[in-house]
Amino acid sequence: EAPSVFSFFLSEYTPNVPALLTAGLVAPESMVLSGDNLLELHEGIFGLVKFGLKWCYADSLEGYRVGLPWSMSCNEEGDTETAPAHSTYWPPSTASVDDILDDLSMLLTSGRLTPKNRAVIKSAVEPEFTNGNIAKSIRMAQQLLFATPEFHSTSVTRNSNDVRELSGYIHPPAAPYKAVVLLMMLGGADSWNLLVPYGNCAEGNQYQEYKNARGSSHAVPLSDLVPISAASSEQNCDTFGVTKDLDYLAELYNNGEAIFFPNTGILAKTVTKHDDWNGETPFQLGAHNSMVHEFYRNDAFNERPNSGVFGRMLDQLKLRGYQTAANAAGAGSAMLTGDTQYNHPIRGVTTKVVDSLNKIPTVENIYDIVKELNGVGQHDNGVMSEAWSSKVASGLFEHEEAIEFAQLPQFSDHTYPGEGSLNSRFGSVMKSMKSREYRKVNREFYVVKHEGYDHHGSNDVSGKFKSVDDAITNFVSALKSNDLWESTVLVMGSDFGRSLNPNSSGGSDHAWGGNYFMVGGSVKGGKILGRYPQPLTPDHPNWIGRGRFIPTTSWDAVWNGIGQWMGLHDEDELNEAIPNRNSFDTCTELFTDKDLFLDGACTCSGCETVTWPPTIPLTSAPTQAPRTIYQAEDQSWDASGKVSSGNSGWTGEGYANMGGKGSWVEFNTVDGGAGGACTLGFRYSVGASLPRSCTLKINGVDSGTVTFSSTASWDAWKYDYVETTCLPGNNVIRITASTGEGGPNLDRMDLLSAPTSAPPPTSKPTFSVPTNLPTPKPSTQPTSSPTPLPTPPTTPQPSSTPTTAAPTTQPGPTVNLALH
Repeated sequence: EAPSVFSFFLSEYTPNVPALLTAGLVAPESMVLSGDNLLELHEGIFGLVKFGLKWCYADSLEGYRVGLPWSMSCNEEGDTETAPAHSTYWPPSTASVDDILDDLSMLLTSGRLTPKNRAVIKSAVEPEFTNGNIAKSIRMAQQLLFATPEFHSTSVTRNSNDVRELSGYIHPPAAPYKAVVLLMMLGGADSWNLLVPYGNCAEGNQYQEYKNARGSSHAVPLSDLVPISAASSEQNCDTFGVTKDLDYLAELYNNGEAIFFPNTGILAKTVTKHDDWNGETPFQLGAHNSMVHEFYRNDAFNERPNSGVFGRMLDQLKLRGYQTAANAAGAGSAMLTGDTQYNHPIRGVTTKVVDSLNKIPTVENIYDIVKELNGVGQHDNGVMSEAWSSKVASGLFEHEEAIEFAQLPQFSDHTYPGEGSLNSRFGSVMKSMKSREYRKVNREFYVVKHEGYDHHGSNDVSGKFKSVDDAITNFVSALKSNDLWESTVLVMGSDFGRSLNPNSSGGSDHAWGGNYFMVGGSVKGGKILGRYPQPLTPDHPNWIGRGRFIPTTSWDAVWNGIGQWMGLHDEDELNEAIPNRNSFDTCTELFTDKDLFLDGACTCSGCETVTWPPTIPLTSAPTQAPRTIYQAEDQSWDASGKVSSGNSGWTGEGYANMGGKGSWVEFNTVDGGAGGACTLGFRYSVGASLPRSCTLKINGVDSGTVTFSSTASWDAWKYDYVETTCLPGNNVIRITASTGEGGPNLDRMDLLSAPTSAPPPTSKPTFSVPTNLPTPKPSTQPTSSPTPLPTPPTTPQPSSTPTTAAPTTQPGPTVNLALH
């Protein structure tokens, strides 16, 4: 299964490994290094050595067994006669174990096998070698070499061979249990067909507006909508409709157990299309990887680097004395990652059948030796080696924990209904939640993956929603059967919403705001919170082209209320968990737990406007008005360019639509007055995801490159400013496209005098650090050897239940605040 919507690893991905987080490094391939995948990899490599190309015990290959060579049984280790392929390796010298290890170390680790790991392997192989079984000794050595971090990473390994211990909680938690489950619809769900205006509207016929914007191929007919009442929700229409593909969700809403959040998304601050909304958004819009990254982090100005919103909530809950857990069911590790000083592990929630390992062994108790080979890293352990070993350790812990779970009475009759990957993931989440008393936790978060929503070429969301409705039906039934319905909330999330207008290929395109839901037994439901856009036309102040809407509700608002419900009521705690929440009006733009939950306990003091500055402010634009405006359509350009007016938002009589690489626009009557410092402001649009660069010549002199970053839509416009020197009198200014895609659409060039403040950023914003931000908690960084992590005084001391390998904090450079 692909790790991203594009079937490749994300270049910016960093796993929840302190060594990598504190070093500021990435490890894209680790996207697939879940515990179950790692153990299956080990089993596969061990099996290849023992039996040849026959995968005997891998449940994931069950469907391929019949009629294929590796369906043959494995009865004796070392018997490769029936395998269609097998290793014929034999070292040049078998005079001693050292000779065997010398050769294998060179072949498998480029000679980097550490003396400590070599000693561990030699002690395991030596008895068999002494008994004269050379072939088996070679197989033992191969399998153990394959299990070392030296084989799987290219950095230097320095470990102690002391097994990494993952500790659990000693005492049962004092407070009742609560859990948040996020259903992450990866690819960008087309949620315009989830929640639709139906009737009884105060102004206009909003369903007709929806139908006109969607078109007949995409609009959901009224007959296919389940009506729900929004009379108490302060929307333009008193009746909305939920697609019949989600009829159980509509039933939950009508029972008062579901809330809808319309036009919600990641925001840095409240803006409309009349503001410089693109310039005031410090992250890339429209791209899957960047928007998923921002959704998981929910930290628009990167105040809490390398952490996710759920991970920061868990940090603060742990400090309050709650006993916490982070759980990933196919996705969401970045969202569950907290501060490295708390080092809470992220449990993989597997859908695979848990079975015993190392059947028909060459090496008895091989995984005990694997734990030693991937033991506690020294302070100078290579970061990639540390990342691999900590992932192996976590995987072994999760496997042993799952084996113990299976012996518990509550799992003796564990069955879960439904078919398909989403039902399987929810079934695994349910099984994990049933083990909460064994794990002694009372606050936990889950992220559940559901992929396949990037529908550019077709309108296929109906089938996806049907599978979601089936999965929700089964999950809610299981929650109720296990007395967990009132203590669990399920929230829908996605990369972004999609365009209300369809595209020419029969699908819809990337947008920004979307419609989402939340369900639960304690949810104060039957409400649509936030503002559903009205009208659904270009006249709306948040419409930025082709039915793309700037969100009117920020995810900060939702997480604020959920964070309070989970137990965070102190303002400082909430600010740590949701760093950008103070960019929004606490009266009208943030939800409290009383807004969202029947048992909300917020002691809110009332409606207070924002008094604390919104995180890290962007550098302001020049304050004075342009001295002169030069409309691009009135200038000179090469033959490949033209004047256009097909997109919206331009000024004057149109804009210059530049051609391909080498095309140019020349402003040849720019009045420099008496000469001196001046600023050129280019108003442009780049609807493509990648920036477009142009060389700049002023009076025939090369003056550098102007990079026009994406505006996310060809109907959106922003400025790029260049500080230069104007000659007295007439000046000639030419920009020439230097990238293969050509130049931007150029609306005009403004000539300003020397700016009174720095111009806006052209790509990444320039940040200044406000003095009244909460002080970040520095990570614990030992200087010689790892030291125990700080334990909050109110948190029970952990025990070793069960004891096995687990990640440890890896030292790195001390980082207090990262500025980008």
